[in-house]
Parts: sequence; C-alpha cells; structure tokens
Amino acid sequence: MKQENAEKLTRSQKILEELKEARGGSLLASHRVMANDPNLVNAFLHQYLNCNKNDVEIPRKYRELIVMAIGMATGTETTIKVHADLAMQNGATLDEVFEVLRIIFFTCGVSKLLPALECLQDKFEPVPAGE
Repeated sequence: MKQENAEKLTRSQKILEELKEARGGSLLASHRVMANDPNLVNAFLHQYLNCNKNDVEIPRKYRELIVMAIGMATGTETTIKVHADLAMQNGATLDEVFEVLRIIFFTCGVSKLLPALECLQDKFEPVPAGE
C-alpha cells in the first residue's frame, strides 16, 4: 500500500526535505516509509530536532554512543549500525565502542551482546586465534 492522497504526499515531501537537511543530506528508507503519514514523519522530525539540534549539552560522540547502546539493548539493527558509524565519525574509538558492548553485556546479557557484535562485524577486524 502507498499513500495516494496528493495533499498528504505534498506535505510529507516537504517534511522529508526538512528532515534530510537536518540530517545533513541523507534519509533512511524508514523515513520515506513513515512519510505515508505526514503527521508521523512530522513528529519524527521534531523529535529528531529536539534530540540533536535544540538545547543539546552532551557532545555528539557520546549521544551517538548512547543511542547505539539503546539499539543494542532493544535489538534494533539499524540503530546499532547507523549510530555506531556516527559515533566513530564523531571521534569514538574502538575502546569506547567496546566499553559500550561490555556495559550491554553486563546489563542485558549475551542475548543482546552477540547480535550487536554481528551487526558490527564489518566495522572491526577479528583478532586471529593463536594456533
């Protein structure tokens, strides 16, 4: 199914452009899907702005590590991948990412650790096993 109402589509497209600009020029497929409902994509845009642009005190690297951790705790693959990338683009080190993994392991257990590691396996080289 797709949105057929021209007025809603026009409104959603305008909101998507605002979201794209706020995100630095990129949209996820999920943003375009939620735009079938202009009220939903508008709510997402405003929440994004409130968490990332308006009155932010926590440095970006740490905000991204926090969101990455929440993705790990909830098992949300897209959140893990997107925010791990953003954390590292904003200066997070391998040690900081793995500290978050240790915290997830401690608080959520191996059932959240292993899927998170699978999501991140293309970002880190495995250590060779001794023979």
